[in-house]
Amino acid sequence: MSTTAALPTPAGVSGKEPDPQLHRIETIPGIGRALIVCTPIPLGTRILCEKPLFTTTSTSYKVMNADITKKLRALPVESQRQFLSLHNNFTGTLYPFTGTFITNALPCGPDSDTAGVYATICLINHSCSPNAHTNWNNALQKETLHATRPIVPGEQITICYTQTWPSYDRRAYLKHQFGFDCACTLCQLPAVLLKRSDARRSEIVSLDKLIGDANLLMSNPQEALAACHKLLIVVNEELWDGGSTPLLARLYYDAVQITITHGDQARASVFAQRAYEARVVCDGEDSPETERMKGFARDPSSHKNFGSSKKWKSKKAQVPKDLGDEEFEAWLWRVEKR
Repeated sequence: MSTTAALPTPAGVSGKEPDPQLHRIETIPGIGRALIVCTPIPLGTRILCEKPLFTTTSTSYKVMNADITKKLRALPVESQRQFLSLHNNFTGTLYPFTGTFITNALPCGPDSDTAGVYATICLINHSCSPNAHTNWNNALQKETLHATRPIVPGEQITICYTQTWPSYDRRAYLKHQFGFDCACTLCQLPAVLLKRSDARRSEIVSLDKLIGDANLLMSNPQEALAACHKLLIVVNEELWDGGSTPLLARLYYDAVQITITHGDQARASVFAQRAYEARVVCDGEDSPETERMKGFARDPSSHKNFGSSKKWKSKKAQVPKDLGDEEFEAWLWRVEKR
């Protein structure tokens, strides 16, 4: 797929109150409970916006279990039942409440030591090629769920429990952490196609690590930006199915940081706009991170790294207006003419 393609525009109601009629809870033989779509769900629709039953902070298992026990006793009986009905992959190896919590908990933000469990969101099953994404909205103090591609009636809503790893790493993690062998459509690909997918995902991991090198950002921004461009191409090949992914938002923000660090407000504003659009789909308009990307699109000079270097100095108004798609992408990514 060409990298000139615009990000899809959310057709749903991202950021608004979810429609409870969008899905139903159904028990699937061999899988357990799942969320099944009742009506067509457009890209970017907010499917759920849920307050945690309770949260706790990662400490020793003994301390965590005592905290969970205290908070569980304070809940209404129905909420207690909802927690106790969740799967525990660590029966016999951890305190029962702790095992249930660790199996199901979602972090309250990136790198947060606090996590929460949810009556409905914790019923959502895994796919290595998911159709939805969960995100902690710190402003709302709730976990949100958005459709990252159009979802049709009868389809199961899924999220990804892993990183964008090759199949052998995903399967090992899922077996250890959740106790199941993944049989999603991606993992069930014919061997030849799965090998190609694994190669792309290995490249995604390698490029992501390279882009995260702060020394490279300063010493060779051209190489860092080229790595972002290559990552975009590989992500589109591997993950693009008419939808979006948080990985797109992250790589565009990486491009923002590379360009604005070297004073390039023109390109940074474009990358920030694309990061914003991807965040709207995955996290909603009211997500603090979405709002942050929107702010950088309006004023890239507000980024803390602005002015660290003047190597690529430009003004926001210098974004070219008269280029075709391919020419614009070549300008944006600083692709040298051959």
